[in-house]
Amino acid sequence: MAKNEAKKKFSIQTLSLKRKIWIAISLVTVIPVIVILYHFSGLYISVPAILVALVIVLLGWWIIFEVFASIARVYTNSRKTLQNIGEDAPDVANEVQSLESVIDILSSKMRSGLEQLKDFSQKAEELNQEVSKKVLVLSTILQANDLFSKEVPSREILQFLNQRLTELLEMKISFCTLIDETSGNFQLVSYSGIDAAKAEEILSNELKNFGRTGRTLILDKENKDFPYMKFAKEFGLNTVVIMPVFSRNQQVGSLLAATNSDNFVFSKDDLSVLSLFTQNVAIIWEHKRLSHKVDELEVFDYLTGLYNEKYIEKRLDEEMVRSLSYQRPCAFLFMEISNFDDYQKNFGHIETEKLIKKTAKMFKESLRPIDIPGRFGLNRLCAILIEKNKRQSQVIANDLKKKIEDNFKGQIKLSFSVAENPIDGVTAKELILFAESHIGTSE
Repeated sequence: MAKNEAKKKFSIQTLSLKRKIWIAISLVTVIPVIVILYHFSGLYISVPAILVALVIVLLGWWIIFEVFASIARVYTNSRKTLQNIGEDAPDVANEVQSLESVIDILSSKMRSGLEQLKDFSQKAEELNQEVSKKVLVLSTILQANDLFSKEVPSREILQFLNQRLTELLEMKISFCTLIDETSGNFQLVSYSGIDAAKAEEILSNELKNFGRTGRTLILDKENKDFPYMKFAKEFGLNTVVIMPVFSRNQQVGSLLAATNSDNFVFSKDDLSVLSLFTQNVAIIWEHKRLSHKVDELEVFDYLTGLYNEKYIEKRLDEEMVRSLSYQRPCAFLFMEISNFDDYQKNFGHIETEKLIKKTAKMFKESLRPIDIPGRFGLNRLCAILIEKNKRQSQVIANDLKKKIEDNFKGQIKLSFSVAENPIDGVTAKELILFAESHIGTSE
Protein backbone atom coordinates (compact mmCIF):
# COMPACT_ATOMS: atom_id res chain seq x y z
CA MET A 1 0.00 0.00 0.00
CA ALA A 2 2.87 2.39 0.81
CA LYS A 3 4.39 1.62 -2.59
CA ASN A 4 1.13 2.48 -4.40
CA GLU A 5 0.86 5.72 -2.43
CA ALA A 6 4.44 6.62 -3.42
CA LYS A 7 3.63 5.97 -7.10
CA LYS A 8 0.54 8.09 -6.84
CA LYS A 9 2.48 10.86 -5.10
CA PHE A 10 5.06 11.10 -7.95
CA SER A 11 2.55 10.48 -10.78
CA ILE A 12 2.34 13.30 -13.32
CA GLN A 13 -1.44 12.79 -13.60
CA THR A 14 -1.90 14.24 -10.12
CA LEU A 15 -0.16 17.51 -11.03
CA SER A 16 -2.08 20.68 -11.85
CA LEU A 17 -2.39 21.93 -15.44
CA LYS A 18 -0.05 24.86 -14.74
CA ARG A 19 2.71 22.61 -13.40
CA LYS A 20 2.34 20.22 -16.30
CA ILE A 21 2.87 23.12 -18.77
CA TRP A 22 5.94 24.39 -16.90
CA ILE A 23 7.45 20.90 -16.83
CA ALA A 24 6.74 20.42 -20.55
CA ILE A 25 8.28 23.82 -21.44
CA SER A 26 11.30 23.00 -19.31
CA LEU A 27 11.79 19.65 -21.01
CA VAL A 28 11.44 20.92 -24.59
CA THR A 29 13.52 24.09 -24.15
CA VAL A 30 16.09 23.70 -21.38
CA ILE A 31 17.47 20.32 -22.47
CA PRO A 32 17.97 21.31 -26.17
CA VAL A 33 19.58 24.60 -25.12
CA ILE A 34 22.05 22.75 -22.87
CA VAL A 35 22.90 20.32 -25.71
CA ILE A 36 23.44 23.20 -28.19
CA LEU A 37 25.63 25.11 -25.74
CA TYR A 38 27.73 22.01 -25.15
CA HIS A 39 28.04 21.47 -28.91
CA PHE A 40 29.20 25.01 -29.70
CA SER A 41 31.59 25.11 -26.75
CA GLY A 42 33.55 22.30 -28.38
CA LEU A 43 32.81 19.75 -25.71
CA TYR A 44 32.23 16.20 -26.75
CA ILE A 45 28.71 14.85 -26.32
CA SER A 46 28.30 11.12 -26.54
CA VAL A 47 25.57 9.47 -28.58
CA PRO A 48 23.83 7.98 -25.46
CA ALA A 49 23.65 11.47 -23.95
CA ILE A 50 22.08 12.81 -27.13
CA LEU A 51 19.57 9.95 -27.11
CA VAL A 52 18.66 10.66 -23.49
CA ALA A 53 18.18 14.34 -24.31
CA LEU A 54 16.00 13.38 -27.25
CA VAL A 55 13.84 11.14 -25.03
CA ILE A 56 13.42 13.95 -22.51
CA VAL A 57 12.37 16.37 -25.27
CA LEU A 58 9.86 13.84 -26.59
CA LEU A 59 8.53 13.42 -23.07
CA GLY A 60 8.00 17.15 -22.86
CA TRP A 61 6.11 17.20 -26.15
CA TRP A 62 4.03 14.26 -24.94
CA ILE A 63 3.06 16.22 -21.82
CA ILE A 64 2.14 19.21 -24.02
CA PHE A 65 0.01 16.94 -26.19
CA GLU A 66 -1.75 15.51 -23.11
CA VAL A 67 -2.50 19.03 -21.82
CA PHE A 68 -4.04 20.16 -25.11
CA ALA A 69 -5.91 16.84 -25.46
CA SER A 70 -7.43 17.42 -22.01
CA ILE A 71 -8.49 20.94 -23.04
CA ALA A 72 -10.01 19.55 -26.25
CA ARG A 73 -11.96 16.92 -24.28
CA VAL A 74 -13.25 19.61 -21.90
CA TYR A 75 -14.29 21.73 -24.91
CA THR A 76 -16.07 18.79 -26.61
CA ASN A 77 -17.86 17.69 -23.42
CA SER A 78 -18.91 21.26 -22.65
CA ARG A 79 -20.47 21.68 -26.09
CA LYS A 80 -22.31 18.37 -25.68
CA THR A 81 -23.58 19.50 -22.26
CA LEU A 82 -24.89 22.72 -23.79
CA GLN A 83 -26.69 20.75 -26.49
CA ASN A 84 -28.20 18.39 -23.86
CA ILE A 85 -29.71 21.31 -21.94
CA GLY A 86 -31.12 22.83 -25.11
CA GLU A 87 -28.59 25.64 -25.56
CA ASP A 88 -26.70 26.49 -28.75
CA ALA A 89 -22.91 26.48 -28.53
CA PRO A 90 -21.24 29.79 -29.59
CA ASP A 91 -19.86 29.75 -33.13
CA VAL A 92 -16.28 30.91 -32.50
CA ALA A 93 -13.35 29.78 -34.66
CA ASN A 94 -10.88 29.99 -31.79
CA GLU A 95 -11.40 26.93 -29.62
CA VAL A 96 -10.00 28.61 -26.52
CA GLN A 97 -12.39 31.55 -26.83
CA SER A 98 -15.23 29.17 -27.63
CA LEU A 99 -14.39 27.12 -24.55
CA GLU A 100 -14.40 30.28 -22.45
CA SER A 101 -17.84 31.22 -23.81
CA VAL A 102 -19.18 27.71 -23.21
CA ILE A 103 -17.91 27.74 -19.62
CA ASP A 104 -19.50 31.17 -19.05
CA ILE A 105 -22.86 29.87 -20.31
CA LEU A 106 -22.63 26.74 -18.16
CA SER A 107 -21.66 28.84 -15.12
CA SER A 108 -24.63 31.13 -15.70
CA LYS A 109 -26.93 28.15 -16.04
CA MET A 110 -25.52 26.63 -12.88
CA ARG A 111 -26.05 29.86 -10.91
CA SER A 112 -29.59 30.08 -12.24
CA GLY A 113 -30.21 26.46 -11.32
CA LEU A 114 -28.85 27.00 -7.82
CA GLU A 115 -31.11 30.04 -7.37
CA GLN A 116 -34.10 28.04 -8.57
CA LEU A 117 -33.14 25.21 -6.24
CA LYS A 118 -32.90 27.68 -3.38
CA ASP A 119 -36.34 29.09 -4.23
CA PHE A 120 -37.73 25.58 -4.49
CA SER A 121 -36.24 24.65 -1.12
CA GLN A 122 -37.77 27.74 0.44
CA LYS A 123 -41.18 26.98 -1.10
CA ALA A 124 -40.88 23.36 -0.01
CA GLU A 125 -40.16 24.52 3.53
CA GLU A 126 -43.17 26.85 3.48
CA LEU A 127 -45.31 24.03 2.12
CA ASN A 128 -44.06 21.70 4.85
CA GLN A 129 -44.99 24.30 7.46
CA GLU A 130 -48.47 24.64 5.97
CA VAL A 131 -48.88 20.86 5.86
CA SER A 132 -47.67 20.57 9.47
CA LYS A 133 -50.13 23.25 10.52
CA LYS A 134 -53.01 21.51 8.74
CA VAL A 135 -52.00 18.20 10.32
CA LEU A 136 -52.04 19.86 13.76
CA VAL A 137 -55.48 21.33 13.03
CA LEU A 138 -56.78 17.94 11.89
CA SER A 139 -55.23 16.28 14.94
CA THR A 140 -56.92 18.85 17.21
CA ILE A 141 -60.31 18.25 15.59
CA LEU A 142 -59.88 14.47 15.88
CA GLN A 143 -58.92 14.78 19.55
CA ALA A 144 -61.95 17.00 20.18
CA ASN A 145 -64.20 14.45 18.44
CA ASP A 146 -62.65 11.69 20.53
CA LEU A 147 -63.39 13.63 23.72
CA PHE A 148 -66.87 14.29 22.36
CA SER A 149 -67.48 10.57 21.76
CA LYS A 150 -66.34 9.81 25.31
CA GLU A 151 -69.01 12.19 26.63
CA VAL A 152 -66.46 14.55 28.18
CA PRO A 153 -68.25 17.71 29.44
CA SER A 154 -68.65 20.29 26.68
CA ARG A 155 -66.83 23.00 28.66
CA GLU A 156 -63.70 20.83 28.86
CA ILE A 157 -63.78 20.21 25.10
CA LEU A 158 -64.24 23.92 24.37
CA GLN A 159 -61.39 24.76 26.76
CA PHE A 160 -59.17 22.28 24.89
CA LEU A 161 -60.10 23.86 21.53
CA ASN A 162 -59.36 27.34 22.87
CA GLN A 163 -55.91 26.37 24.07
CA ARG A 164 -55.01 24.67 20.79
CA LEU A 165 -56.33 27.64 18.79
CA THR A 166 -54.05 29.97 20.76
CA GLU A 167 -51.06 27.73 19.98
CA LEU A 168 -51.84 27.19 16.29
CA LEU A 169 -52.38 30.87 15.45
CA GLU A 170 -49.66 32.00 17.90
CA MET A 171 -52.09 34.23 19.72
CA LYS A 172 -51.71 35.80 23.17
CA ILE A 173 -55.29 35.33 24.35
CA SER A 174 -58.48 33.72 23.09
CA PHE A 175 -61.91 33.06 24.52
CA CYS A 176 -65.33 31.87 23.45
CA THR A 177 -68.88 32.87 24.39
CA LEU A 178 -72.09 30.94 23.76
CA ILE A 179 -75.71 31.88 24.28
CA ASP A 180 -77.56 30.54 27.29
CA GLU A 181 -80.98 29.44 26.07
CA THR A 182 -82.57 29.99 29.46
CA SER A 183 -81.50 33.62 29.96
CA GLY A 184 -80.79 34.53 26.32
CA ASN A 185 -77.46 36.11 27.38
CA PHE A 186 -74.01 35.28 26.04
CA GLN A 187 -71.78 33.64 28.62
CA LEU A 188 -68.06 32.91 28.77
CA VAL A 189 -67.55 29.16 28.22
CA SER A 190 -63.79 28.82 27.56
CA TYR A 191 -60.63 30.94 27.55
CA SER A 192 -56.85 30.76 27.10
CA GLY A 193 -54.05 33.20 28.02
CA ILE A 194 -56.38 35.13 30.32
CA ASP A 195 -58.07 34.32 33.63
CA ALA A 196 -61.82 33.88 33.85
CA ALA A 197 -62.37 36.94 36.04
CA LYS A 198 -60.61 39.25 33.58
CA ALA A 199 -62.46 37.75 30.63
CA GLU A 200 -65.78 38.22 32.41
CA GLU A 201 -64.84 41.84 33.16
CA ILE A 202 -64.09 42.46 29.46
CA LEU A 203 -67.39 40.90 28.44
CA SER A 204 -69.40 42.89 30.95
CA ASN A 205 -67.91 46.20 29.76
CA GLU A 206 -66.31 46.76 26.38
CA LEU A 207 -67.43 43.53 24.71
CA LYS A 208 -70.94 43.25 26.13
CA ASN A 209 -72.28 42.76 22.58
CA PHE A 210 -69.40 40.43 21.73
CA GLY A 211 -71.77 37.55 20.96
CA ARG A 212 -73.83 39.55 18.47
CA THR A 213 -71.22 40.67 15.95
CA GLY A 214 -72.98 38.99 13.04
CA ARG A 215 -69.80 39.05 10.96
CA THR A 216 -66.05 38.53 11.26
CA LEU A 217 -64.23 41.57 12.70
CA ILE A 218 -60.47 41.93 12.11
CA LEU A 219 -57.82 44.27 13.48
CA ASP A 220 -54.31 43.78 12.05
CA LYS A 221 -51.68 45.57 9.98
CA GLU A 222 -53.98 45.82 6.95
CA ASN A 223 -57.39 46.12 8.67
CA LYS A 224 -58.03 49.08 10.98
CA ASP A 225 -61.83 49.30 10.87
CA PHE A 226 -62.44 47.66 14.25
CA PRO A 227 -65.32 48.65 16.57
CA TYR A 228 -63.60 47.61 19.82
CA MET A 229 -60.45 49.76 19.71
CA LYS A 230 -60.79 50.70 23.37
CA PHE A 231 -60.55 47.05 24.37
CA ALA A 232 -57.55 46.51 22.05
CA LYS A 233 -55.65 49.56 23.39
CA GLU A 234 -56.41 48.72 27.01
CA PHE A 235 -54.79 45.30 26.68
CA GLY A 236 -52.05 46.35 24.23
CA LEU A 237 -53.43 44.15 21.46
CA ASN A 238 -52.57 45.15 17.89
CA THR A 239 -54.07 42.06 16.26
CA VAL A 240 -57.61 40.87 17.03
CA VAL A 241 -60.12 38.69 15.22
CA ILE A 242 -63.71 38.04 16.32
CA MET A 243 -65.56 35.35 14.39
CA PRO A 244 -69.24 34.52 14.98
CA VAL A 245 -70.44 30.99 15.72
CA PHE A 246 -73.56 30.09 13.73
CA SER A 247 -75.99 27.22 14.20
CA ARG A 248 -78.96 26.90 11.82
CA ASN A 249 -78.31 30.41 10.46
CA GLN A 250 -78.50 31.90 13.95
CA GLN A 251 -75.54 33.34 15.83
CA VAL A 252 -75.11 31.38 19.04
CA GLY A 253 -71.72 32.71 20.10
CA SER A 254 -68.37 34.20 19.09
CA LEU A 255 -64.72 33.22 19.16
CA LEU A 256 -62.02 35.84 19.84
CA ALA A 257 -58.25 35.50 19.29
CA ALA A 258 -55.75 38.33 19.82
CA THR A 259 -52.04 39.11 20.15
CA ASN A 260 -49.79 42.18 20.52
CA SER A 261 -47.76 41.73 17.30
CA ASP A 262 -47.46 44.92 15.19
CA ASN A 263 -46.86 43.31 11.79
CA PHE A 264 -49.25 40.36 11.97
CA VAL A 265 -51.76 39.93 9.14
CA PHE A 266 -54.46 37.27 9.26
CA SER A 267 -54.03 35.07 6.21
CA LYS A 268 -56.77 33.09 4.49
CA ASP A 269 -55.39 29.95 6.12
CA ASP A 270 -55.60 31.54 9.57
CA LEU A 271 -59.21 32.53 8.99
CA SER A 272 -59.95 29.05 7.61
CA VAL A 273 -58.54 27.49 10.79
CA LEU A 274 -60.62 29.85 12.91
CA SER A 275 -63.73 29.07 10.84
CA LEU A 276 -63.13 25.33 11.33
CA PHE A 277 -62.93 25.86 15.08
CA THR A 278 -66.17 27.88 15.11
CA GLN A 279 -67.91 25.06 13.22
CA ASN A 280 -66.80 22.57 15.87
CA VAL A 281 -67.94 24.93 18.63
CA ALA A 282 -71.34 25.15 16.90
CA ILE A 283 -71.56 21.34 16.74
CA ILE A 284 -70.78 21.07 20.47
CA TRP A 285 -73.38 23.73 21.31
CA GLU A 286 -76.03 22.06 19.15
CA HIS A 287 -75.29 18.66 20.68
CA LYS A 288 -75.60 20.12 24.18
CA ARG A 289 -78.91 21.76 23.25
CA LEU A 290 -80.31 18.56 21.75
CA SER A 291 -79.05 16.49 24.69
CA HIS A 292 -80.83 18.87 27.04
CA LYS A 293 -84.06 18.45 25.05
CA VAL A 294 -83.66 14.66 25.06
CA ASP A 295 -83.14 14.75 28.83
CA GLU A 296 -86.35 16.75 29.14
CA LEU A 297 -88.24 14.14 27.11
CA GLU A 298 -86.64 11.13 28.84
CA VAL A 299 -88.77 9.63 31.63
CA PHE A 300 -86.91 6.39 32.43
CA ASP A 301 -83.73 5.78 34.40
CA TYR A 302 -81.14 4.21 32.08
CA LEU A 303 -79.91 1.62 34.61
CA THR A 304 -83.02 0.33 36.35
CA GLY A 305 -85.78 1.05 33.83
CA LEU A 306 -87.78 2.80 36.58
CA TYR A 307 -89.07 6.34 36.17
CA ASN A 308 -86.49 9.10 36.68
CA GLU A 309 -86.57 11.96 39.21
CA LYS A 310 -88.05 14.52 36.82
CA TYR A 311 -90.94 12.31 35.83
CA ILE A 312 -91.62 11.22 39.43
CA GLU A 313 -91.82 14.84 40.58
CA LYS A 314 -94.14 15.78 37.71
CA ARG A 315 -96.36 12.72 38.21
CA LEU A 316 -96.47 13.25 41.97
CA ASP A 317 -97.81 16.76 41.43
CA GLU A 318 -100.55 15.33 39.19
CA GLU A 319 -101.47 12.57 41.66
CA MET A 320 -101.61 15.04 44.56
CA VAL A 321 -104.02 17.26 42.61
CA ARG A 322 -106.16 14.20 41.79
CA SER A 323 -106.17 12.98 45.42
CA LEU A 324 -107.28 16.39 46.69
CA SER A 325 -109.99 16.58 44.04
CA TYR A 326 -111.43 13.14 44.93
CA GLN A 327 -110.59 13.32 48.64
CA ARG A 328 -108.45 10.17 48.41
CA PRO A 329 -105.05 9.63 50.11
CA CYS A 330 -101.76 9.64 48.22
CA ALA A 331 -98.43 8.66 49.77
CA PHE A 332 -94.80 8.88 48.72
CA LEU A 333 -92.25 6.21 49.70
CA PHE A 334 -88.46 6.61 49.86
CA MET A 335 -86.19 3.53 50.13
CA GLU A 336 -82.43 4.07 50.60
CA ILE A 337 -79.50 1.63 50.53
CA SER A 338 -77.76 2.81 53.70
CA ASN A 339 -74.47 0.96 53.20
CA PHE A 340 -74.19 1.84 49.48
CA ASP A 341 -70.71 3.42 49.74
CA ASP A 342 -69.29 0.49 51.72
CA TYR A 343 -70.77 -2.02 49.27
CA GLN A 344 -69.29 -0.18 46.29
CA LYS A 345 -65.91 0.02 48.01
CA ASN A 346 -65.89 -3.71 48.82
CA PHE A 347 -67.36 -5.14 45.61
CA GLY A 348 -66.65 -2.54 42.93
CA HIS A 349 -68.69 -0.47 40.48
CA ILE A 350 -69.98 -3.32 38.29
CA GLU A 351 -71.28 -5.40 41.20
CA THR A 352 -72.91 -2.29 42.67
CA GLU A 353 -74.80 -1.68 39.41
CA LYS A 354 -75.99 -5.30 39.48
CA LEU A 355 -77.17 -4.75 43.05
CA ILE A 356 -79.17 -1.66 42.07
CA LYS A 357 -80.74 -3.42 39.08
CA LYS A 358 -81.77 -6.46 41.15
CA THR A 359 -83.06 -4.31 44.02
CA ALA A 360 -85.06 -2.16 41.59
CA LYS A 361 -86.59 -5.24 39.99
CA MET A 362 -87.69 -6.65 43.37
CA PHE A 363 -88.93 -3.22 44.42
CA LYS A 364 -91.12 -2.85 41.33
CA GLU A 365 -92.45 -6.42 41.41
CA SER A 366 -93.49 -6.00 45.06
CA LEU A 367 -95.69 -2.97 44.29
CA ARG A 368 -99.15 -2.86 42.74
CA PRO A 369 -99.52 -2.19 39.01
CA ILE A 370 -101.14 1.17 39.75
CA ASP A 371 -98.21 2.36 41.92
CA ILE A 372 -95.48 4.38 40.23
CA PRO A 373 -91.88 3.25 41.06
CA GLY A 374 -88.83 5.39 40.35
CA ARG A 375 -85.14 5.94 41.07
CA PHE A 376 -83.99 9.00 42.99
CA GLY A 377 -80.21 9.54 42.93
CA LEU A 378 -77.59 6.80 43.13
CA ASN A 379 -78.83 4.75 46.07
CA ARG A 380 -82.50 5.64 46.46
CA LEU A 381 -85.68 4.12 45.10
CA CYS A 382 -89.09 5.71 45.46
CA ALA A 383 -92.74 5.07 44.71
CA ILE A 384 -95.97 7.00 44.47
CA LEU A 385 -98.49 4.86 46.34
CA ILE A 386 -101.90 5.56 44.86
CA GLU A 387 -104.75 5.82 47.44
CA LYS A 388 -102.53 4.71 50.33
CA ASN A 389 -102.28 6.61 53.59
CA LYS A 390 -99.20 6.95 55.75
CA ARG A 391 -99.90 3.95 57.98
CA GLN A 392 -100.59 1.65 55.05
CA SER A 393 -97.45 2.93 53.32
CA GLN A 394 -95.31 2.14 56.38
CA VAL A 395 -96.55 -1.45 56.31
CA ILE A 396 -95.67 -1.74 52.62
CA ALA A 397 -92.25 -0.20 53.26
CA ASN A 398 -91.49 -2.62 56.14
CA ASP A 399 -92.45 -5.62 54.00
CA LEU A 400 -90.25 -4.37 51.15
CA LYS A 401 -87.31 -3.76 53.48
CA LYS A 402 -87.51 -7.25 54.99
CA LYS A 403 -87.98 -9.00 51.64
CA ILE A 404 -85.04 -7.27 49.92
CA GLU A 405 -82.63 -7.54 52.87
CA ASP A 406 -83.43 -11.25 53.28
CA ASN A 407 -82.85 -11.84 49.57
CA PHE A 408 -79.38 -10.34 49.79
CA LYS A 409 -78.69 -12.23 53.07
CA GLY A 410 -77.80 -9.15 55.03
CA GLN A 411 -75.29 -7.75 52.50
CA ILE A 412 -77.28 -4.54 52.20
CA LYS A 413 -79.12 -2.41 54.74
CA LEU A 414 -82.22 -0.42 53.83
CA SER A 415 -83.80 2.64 55.38
CA PHE A 416 -87.13 4.15 54.41
CA SER A 417 -89.50 7.01 54.99
CA VAL A 418 -93.07 7.78 53.96
CA ALA A 419 -94.97 11.03 53.47
CA GLU A 420 -98.66 11.64 52.88
CA ASN A 421 -100.50 14.38 51.05
CA PRO A 422 -101.56 16.92 52.32
CA ILE A 423 -100.34 16.19 55.87
CA ASP A 424 -96.62 16.36 55.04
CA GLY A 425 -96.81 18.70 52.03
CA VAL A 426 -99.16 20.19 49.49
CA THR A 427 -96.75 20.12 46.52
CA ALA A 428 -94.49 17.44 45.12
CA LYS A 429 -91.35 19.34 46.18
CA GLU A 430 -92.61 19.66 49.77
CA LEU A 431 -93.55 15.97 49.99
CA ILE A 432 -90.19 14.84 48.55
CA LEU A 433 -88.27 17.17 50.85
CA PHE A 434 -90.15 15.83 53.86
CA ALA A 435 -89.49 12.22 52.86
CA GLU A 436 -85.77 12.90 52.29
CA SER A 437 -85.36 14.55 55.68
CA HIS A 438 -87.13 11.71 57.53
CA ILE A 439 -85.36 8.66 56.08
CA GLY A 440 -84.95 6.08 58.82
CA THR A 441 -87.32 7.84 61.27
CA SER A 442 -90.47 6.06 60.09
CA GLU A 443 -89.18 2.56 60.78
